[in-house]
Amino acid sequence: MSKNPPRKLDPMNKEKSTNVFNELNIRYRVCFKFGRKESEVGKDVCVCNNSRRSREETEKVCGFCNKPRSDHDKEEDICVCNKRRGSHKDKSYSDSEGVAWAMERNTKEITKPEHGILPNGALFLRLALDTPVAKVEKLLSEVWEISKPRLIMSVIGGAKYFTLSDRLESNFMNGIIEVALKSDAWLITNGYNVGIVQLVGQAINKVKFTKLDKHITAIGLCKWGSIKDVETLIKSDKQQTKKSGEERNSGTERKRESGEHDLEMNHSHYLMLDDGSFRFYSTEDYRTQLCVHLAKLHHETDFPLPVVTIVVEGGRDTIRNIYYDLHDNIPVIIIDGSGRVADFFKRWLLYTKEFDEASKYPQYPYEIGEIDKATPVKAFSATTDDTNSSKTGTHTYFEVQLDASRNTLKGMFESYDERLRKDLQFLLSRNDPSKGKKSNDISNSNSKDPESIKFNKMVQQVMYCLQPAVRSGIAVFNLNSDDNLSETIFRTVCKSRQKYFERKESDENETMERSLRKYKPQPTPYVKQHHEDSRQHVNRRDQNAQRSQLLQLAMDWDCINVAKELILQNSLDNILNEEKAFVNALTKDLPEFAYEFLKLGIDPPEIFFENDAFSGSENRYRKLLECLYNDDAVNSHKTQLSAFIESDDAVRKHIHTTDDLNDVLATLVGDYMHKLYFDSNKDVSEYRESWGLIEQNIDQNIEQKPINAQNPDHHDKPNKEIVFDIIMRDLFIWAILMNHTEMAQVFLSHMKYRICAALIATKILKQYFQKAPYGDLKDSYEKNAKYFEEYAIACIKLCEKNNTDQACEIVLQRIELYGNVTCLQIAADAKDKLFIATPCCVQAMDNIWYNNIHPEHSKKRNGIAMAIGLFSLGLLAPFCVTFRDPPKILNNEKPKRSLQPYGIDYSDPYPSGSRRYTKYPPINNYIQRLKYFHQALHIKYCYHCLNYCFFLLLFSYVLLFNFQPPTSSIPCIHWTEIVTIMLVSTMLIEEIHYFVSQDSITLSGKFECYFRDLFKIMTLIGFILFYIGLILRFTHADDKNEFVAARVVWAIDVELWWLRSLAFIIVIPSLGPHLVAIGKMLKDLLFFMCIIAIVMTGYGVASRSMVYYSNPTLFNDTTTDTSFDGRSIF
Repeated sequence: MSKNPPRKLDPMNKEKSTNVFNELNIRYRVCFKFGRKESEVGKDVCVCNNSRRSREETEKVCGFCNKPRSDHDKEEDICVCNKRRGSHKDKSYSDSEGVAWAMERNTKEITKPEHGILPNGALFLRLALDTPVAKVEKLLSEVWEISKPRLIMSVIGGAKYFTLSDRLESNFMNGIIEVALKSDAWLITNGYNVGIVQLVGQAINKVKFTKLDKHITAIGLCKWGSIKDVETLIKSDKQQTKKSGEERNSGTERKRESGEHDLEMNHSHYLMLDDGSFRFYSTEDYRTQLCVHLAKLHHETDFPLPVVTIVVEGGRDTIRNIYYDLHDNIPVIIIDGSGRVADFFKRWLLYTKEFDEASKYPQYPYEIGEIDKATPVKAFSATTDDTNSSKTGTHTYFEVQLDASRNTLKGMFESYDERLRKDLQFLLSRNDPSKGKKSNDISNSNSKDPESIKFNKMVQQVMYCLQPAVRSGIAVFNLNSDDNLSETIFRTVCKSRQKYFERKESDENETMERSLRKYKPQPTPYVKQHHEDSRQHVNRRDQNAQRSQLLQLAMDWDCINVAKELILQNSLDNILNEEKAFVNALTKDLPEFAYEFLKLGIDPPEIFFENDAFSGSENRYRKLLECLYNDDAVNSHKTQLSAFIESDDAVRKHIHTTDDLNDVLATLVGDYMHKLYFDSNKDVSEYRESWGLIEQNIDQNIEQKPINAQNPDHHDKPNKEIVFDIIMRDLFIWAILMNHTEMAQVFLSHMKYRICAALIATKILKQYFQKAPYGDLKDSYEKNAKYFEEYAIACIKLCEKNNTDQACEIVLQRIELYGNVTCLQIAADAKDKLFIATPCCVQAMDNIWYNNIHPEHSKKRNGIAMAIGLFSLGLLAPFCVTFRDPPKILNNEKPKRSLQPYGIDYSDPYPSGSRRYTKYPPINNYIQRLKYFHQALHIKYCYHCLNYCFFLLLFSYVLLFNFQPPTSSIPCIHWTEIVTIMLVSTMLIEEIHYFVSQDSITLSGKFECYFRDLFKIMTLIGFILFYIGLILRFTHADDKNEFVAARVVWAIDVELWWLRSLAFIIVIPSLGPHLVAIGKMLKDLLFFMCIIAIVMTGYGVASRSMVYYSNPTLFNDTTTDTSFDGRSIF
């Protein structure tokens, strides 16, 4: 498969390719010496390749070729090549010659073969059947410029009797296309539009219409003389093509004769082999030899390409092709359920399953005709004396007797011979009635009949394929099963290569042993061991290189199970360039491969921070950005990342620096997250110092500390762990940004802080959800965000089950690895309500809410004690409110804070040590509890509510009773108005403090976060209106009419302040469901209000328009006011 279509040959390129053909000495063959063809019964044959006996004497025409009898009388002599005697240059022939027709003897080679472009755009070439395969390889790669494949796949099988159900056809087509598109495969078929090749052509045609950017290289290896209308087909003249099309439409097209087939026109290339004969399909083993050469199976230096043969149904030729392929170590996959030969081999693999135990049999296959024993008859010695020399030679000779009955294959299948012959004979004659009459004759193994000889040879070929040393190259795939065709192919290829290396190693060992035996004196055991070790090292290196190539193919096909079993084998030492393989697994989104690499011990810091780049480089993230954040990945349609990148180029976005990556995360997560990516340690130190982040926990410290010279490895272990945590965080964030959620799950399982990472993933995916353009992608974002939220919930529940206090600390602590954010902070921003509703988060928020007050006061029965303490301004709180127990002091050590001092801006959920105010413990304890009471957020909130209620009542009182302009009797404003102004000013100062103390780092982020809340907008408008009214109150104090403007402004302002009080009410938990119900009801009610407004407006306009208001005399009552305005329609 290639994204680029095959190269088209224009007239200039055609001339150039002709010169290349001449340089390659490519030729084709033409039969020039006549050789009479006789039928199987010894009679002359018709020009249609059928015997004269096939025609009834009473007919005037031949029943096969529809030619008149007179033509048969004229064309009595037909050559073996199926051409008439008159078309041969040498027409002489004698029955007494007794010489069979042969391509080398009866044909001659002719240069300048036909080549060019077919009407479908495919390239073709006519070439001799004995053309060296090396020339064909050079033609494909250099002339036709076909990109190098990573898999060569031959498809052979049924033609004339091929039948397959619709469902199996669909499964087969999808499987073939999947394999071809995954691996840039070359499909090699016979190129005829019949049987299984026709089905393959339909699959290729489907790709052309459904995947316009894909192209499948399909090579048809057919016979020139068996292509119907080949001469007309190859003509490039459009008029000729148009003329032939008109003939087909008019019904005058020449009928297909026996031995001819139409060309399948969905292939991309055609190699039209020519042996000088016509209407013969057989190409012998040329396809096998071509595949062997293209795959370099017998090459000494180059590593072979994977090559496999797919067998679907099939007949006689299919058995021969299976034998040819297995003989040259090409694995074969049988499609079970497709019929005939495929089912025959599957059945006999089961019958002979005792041969599956290869350890009981030799690893080398027995050839056809090979004997297992030679019986010596006589041995004698002969001494030769040379008078001219002092040397005397003595030689021992043996005479042996060869017994053909000792055939090894025949002996191995002795118990199956009769059954195998009957089954094979039934297979061959089932769909060919003309062969059924001779079934008894050819089943005899001792018969000398030509058909019996052919049959016996076919039986031997089947035995060869089923013998223990060869049968492992046959795999069976069932289209009805849930197995993957690509995985079956890959498993077969891997087993074939493994067997190849085993044989190669065994051959080399034997060769080395023979060479060592020739040495005189014999080498020492040390020398032998040295040779053996070096040879094993070289073989292991070659095998690992081959495994690396197979691993690349396994990743293309996503065959992790086969890769684990036959390639990796629980060790990364079995492959080369494991770092490159790991990066490929990441970029191709192969989470199972990435997990396997991590499990086997691959070190990601060594890959992305090579040469200690993390601590010593000024651009530590260079390789990470180049490999994982390339432009194609950033602008992929599978992720919405490009929508959150600010760039001048609206079409092609990019992430080339760490600043770009930090900006993206600030946009997606929020700018309350500090920077995660820095180019060097110097940048890290300067940034942390500027934000006051120097003090930190030991396990989160990423500062490079000086190493003790006496013990340089003292800090290696923690530093390596820290770097590993950082790179796993980076890979996890990359996977989420690229929407590789399964890959992110792999990294999440290897991370230290999983809860915060999972919540960050939910935030990013929810941001993607809002930008997604269509439903499927939006659904996937929503589903994945829900998964990571559930993952975080499951983790925090397990933490809570183990230790509740530490679980609360996990929720609240700021994690420096993720930019000093907290889990609760991320969950609130991402609106992960289910996570916030977990008991652990609720308890953590209670700890924040009540601080050092005991959380049991959250219960209603303890509300009276809290009310007493509140209304007594905390003076009675130390006596009626329960506080947490102070920490135990051990060894006079001061208690330490659980959370970082620079971290979360809430009081520590665990009590710290009490400060000593006086020397009297009771008084000191009273003051400490009074302080704890007023530091609790719950008490602060209650004070704030009371203060706000007092403000509303006071403001309302001022507007209703004391908002008057100054007079001579009252020259100044009322004290209640002064208190109101002071309250609003303090509220403004508090609001400014809230704005400045927001978690967002940047000013723009603070504005965005502030104006996200509707009540904050109302608050800001309330302040503005209040101070506008205050200005109007003093600037228009002299004029009572203008003073009304200040009253109106403050009236609107007080209404906003009353509406803002809803912010205190909606936080009541019991009102939550009711508020949601009211909100939904108002949305539904708005629709009905729109309907009512439309009906009322239409009726009012129509009814009022019936009255002519412009002429008041039309009404009897002249005193009535007939003036009209728009409001009257209602």
